[in-house]
Formats: sequence, C-alpha cells, structure tokens
Amino acid sequence: MKMLAAGLFAAAVPAAAVALMAGPPATGATDPCAASEVARTIGSVSKSMGDYLDSHPETNHAMSTMLQQQAGPESVTGLKSYFAGNPKVAADMAGIAQPLTNLSMQCKLPISIPQAMGMMQQAQGAGGLPVSPAAGLGGPPAATVPAPPAAGGTLPGPSRQNNVG
Repeated sequence: MKMLAAGLFAAAVPAAAVALMAGPPATGATDPCAASEVARTIGSVSKSMGDYLDSHPETNHAMSTMLQQQAGPESVTGLKSYFAGNPKVAADMAGIAQPLTNLSMQCKLPISIPQAMGMMQQAQGAGGLPVSPAAGLGGPPAATVPAPPAAGGTLPGPSRQNNVG
C-alpha cells in the first residue's frame, strides 16, 4: 500500500508541473487543475482505494502479491486475469479512480496518471508499477498502460525489417 501511495503521490509531480504551466484560472474560483487540487484528488483517491482494499482482504492480498512481482508482461497479464475473474472489483476500483480520470480529461493532462506513475517509478529505479492499481485508476482493466521499456531495449511488436525475398 505504501508503494501505491508513493506512486500516486509521485504522479502528482508531473501533473502539478503541467497545471502550473497552465497559469491562473480566469475566474476567482479554485482551479481544479492547480497543483494543490491535483494533489488533493490523488490523495483522496489513494485514501479511498486503501479503504476499499482494507475492507476487501482477498483483493488486498491479491493486489499486494501483484505489487511485489517484477514489472513486465507477466504482472500485467496477472492483473488483467484478476480483473477479468473479478469484474465487480474492476468496476469498484474504476469507480473509485473516476475522479482521477475526470481530472485528467478536464485538465487536458498530456499524460495519464498511470503513465506518470510508471515514469516516476522508473525514474526512481523501481522499474515502474506492474500497471497494478493504475489499471483500475485510469479506467477499465482493458485500458492498462504497460510500463515503459527499459533503456536500450527494443519495443515490443513485429520487426521493422523487410523480410521479403
């Protein structure tokens, strides 16, 4: 849970930078895209997610196990499988994360919260989250965001070589 909270907080940094570059709001009302509001939204969602996991021990255990796995395709597949087998959990987590999704769209953030989390984790040498709660935070489980590739590695997918001949 500490890793999840740290990841959510770390996601506030790039979002806050984007919000600060946007400038002050045109009206005197609180700007929902201000760094402070982005941080509050992330904190609120993080608290709600923690409360949900505490009240659902089986899900908490499953998510904790997945957070301890090495980031990569296996962890993404495990998470997708868990959500596919537990659609209510997937819907609950997507609902809890809806304020982050709304904030991302409303503030036109250039990257999603899960992407920011992954980049911050990788920058800190943790290798990124295995899309774990990020999948539930950014939308339905099918909308997972894979961790960025390791430096110097190749991107997944077919080769760009011309094999005709």
